[in-house]
Amino acid sequence: MEKYIQEVKKYRELLKGNRKSFWAKNQKEFEKNITRIVGESRKPRGWKVYLVVSDFVPHKKILPFDDETWSSTNIVGATKKQGFEIMAFFNRAGSFLSRPALLTLVLHELWHVSQITKSPKKYLKSIVDDKLSMKLEADAEKPIEILPKTIKDEVVLEKILYCYDIGGWLAAKKMADFMYKKREKIYGGGYLQEMDKNCYNAFLTARQKRNINLFIGYLDNDQ
Repeated sequence: MEKYIQEVKKYRELLKGNRKSFWAKNQKEFEKNITRIVGESRKPRGWKVYLVVSDFVPHKKILPFDDETWSSTNIVGATKKQGFEIMAFFNRAGSFLSRPALLTLVLHELWHVSQITKSPKKYLKSIVDDKLSMKLEADAEKPIEILPKTIKDEVVLEKILYCYDIGGWLAAKKMADFMYKKREKIYGGGYLQEMDKNCYNAFLTARQKRNINLFIGYLDNDQ
């Protein structure tokens, strides 16, 4: 985990300057970064896991607070005859994120892989059972909850700055509102709040003063 924290420290300086090349590099390396993180995890014995990296809605600009940003892990087969296979789909809507910031996305989906290998029938049932879905999503947030604060702050910062660069303060505010007010309740629920009250208020202060660097400075000082 230390290598990811060191990457974040390096990226903080880049994020204060011209971020266009930063986003472009991340988008170019998205598939490689996903594959590297997955490669560091333990492989489920007896199962094949296929990684799919693609756009969910082609020909449309998707921002990370939009409905079409979700990734998903699904059962392909779970019998001896059909094979034991899982497909993990990673949405390119998150391709602007750096490798450390992708940890929250990848670890969440990998936890779903683990859930499937333990009980495929239970996982399938969650699709039509809201209470079970919420329980499994909350369970899949466990590896995110224990990540270092530096990593979780980087996710927040990159999402805010990307939206700001694409759509100004209006888009950045929508992103902040999503992370602070809405994320916990999306789909079947069970997700963690990405942005706490202090962080949200720091963003509002930066917005009021029309200085996005104040928000970067807040997260730099909050380590």
